[in-house]
Amino acid sequence: MPARPNIIRPEETEDPTVRERLEEAETSWYGDAAFFGAMAHCPEIFQTIVATFESFGRGEHIDSELLELMRLKIAEVHQCAYCATVRTLDVRDTVKPKEDAVFGTIDEDGLTRREYLAVSLAEQLSEDPHRIHDKLFDNLQKVFTEAEIIELLLFGSLEVGLDRFCIALELQPTDDSAYPNDVEYPLENPRPKIE
Repeated sequence: MPARPNIIRPEETEDPTVRERLEEAETSWYGDAAFFGAMAHCPEIFQTIVATFESFGRGEHIDSELLELMRLKIAEVHQCAYCATVRTLDVRDTVKPKEDAVFGTIDEDGLTRREYLAVSLAEQLSEDPHRIHDKLFDNLQKVFTEAEIIELLLFGSLEVGLDRFCIALELQPTDDSAYPNDVEYPLENPRPKIE
């Protein structure tokens, strides 16, 4: 038996709501159920976290593409192999051409101003939130409302914590997904090859 907790697969739970969420994860979300399967050990918390994630990106100006760019930058900074490997399916194709601008040194020319600032916020939040400077907030306030900045901070903060959750578990994509199921921790290459 492995030392780290296993993921729960849809057929392994008697809770119909958890089973439905796990099946949903296989066909939507990330196209992989490992992340949800790990959280499924705590059904109430799992449901709350999923509901929280569903509430992001519903505003007029904060969209799922912007959040995905932030998520990928946070994964790179933390060297979370799972988080940097999986993609949010709904926005994968839209975000893919911008990934080069996110990984490594952020390429301001490869992103819109809003994207650049949001990804910069994600990077600084991941590296050292004590060093987020007022100039970044001044720039953010030129293109985002205060409520939108708070949404970006909340999303980024959740991602920071959940990256560490995945890292602690050394989470691997499931055999059933299109992703490689042998990602290495710590992530050395932020662009894992997906066949």
